[in-house]
Amino acid sequence: MKQGAETSDMDRYYWLSIYLMQWLAICVGSSPLSSVIHTSSKVGHQAILPCTMTSQLERTQTPHIQWQTVQDLVFERMGEELFQGEAFRERADVPEAMLLRGNCSLFLQDVRFSDEGIYESYLVVGESSIQNRVYIQSVHLKVIDHKSIKSIEVGRDLILDLYTHQAQLVIFQNSRPEGTPWTVVWNRHGGKNNTGHLYDNRLIFRNVTARSAGMYKVLDSQGLALSTVKVSVTERVIPRESIVLESKAAFGKGIMSIPLPSIIILSLAFHLVLPLN
Repeated sequence: MKQGAETSDMDRYYWLSIYLMQWLAICVGSSPLSSVIHTSSKVGHQAILPCTMTSQLERTQTPHIQWQTVQDLVFERMGEELFQGEAFRERADVPEAMLLRGNCSLFLQDVRFSDEGIYESYLVVGESSIQNRVYIQSVHLKVIDHKSIKSIEVGRDLILDLYTHQAQLVIFQNSRPEGTPWTVVWNRHGGKNNTGHLYDNRLIFRNVTARSAGMYKVLDSQGLALSTVKVSVTERVIPRESIVLESKAAFGKGIMSIPLPSIIILSLAFHLVLPLN
């Protein structure tokens, strides 16, 4: 009798474990994270996290929308009233006019690497004393750095786009010789190593030489590369028309530099050597 009771308990535990596994599978399958929308933006640019309310939710006259990450409340709007999280101050918005039409997309300006992650949107319904949140959408934001290649002639100006005010340093590694250490060529806070001139969020290096060829990295305050630019420097190409004009000018100057008596002597000598008819 005791052995039968132990067998019965084992069966109960077995079927209970099967039930729990099925229940967990259902929960995971219906989790908001199972239908995540993926989007990306380059650092310093604008990111749009898509969100559309269903027709049932659109019947709310003044939608109360919330966006959050796992750690923080990012943005909240109800009519003209809004809230922006500390890390998203002056950068996050769900435009009221769009929200009234059922578009609850979140706009993030001047995207940072720290913005990367999963965002969830909710519609808040009910009176102020009793409110419920209705899940709408999950969006995963990926933030990408900039990469580019530039070729520039000797003597020209090299222009590096900083893309964002997050840029704090520009470091440079000469392409020759191999293994050259990185050096600071610009610091937003100033310094003797600043060889670039800042203008309209662009860095200008005047009159480049062959030694300007190499790799440039724009870094933020955390030392992360906002952009990487590989620069090659070529010899200046003079258009053929310019060479012809310069040659003509030089030839003309050569003729004008011959004294008049010499021209007369050359002319007489020319006539003397001509064959007689």
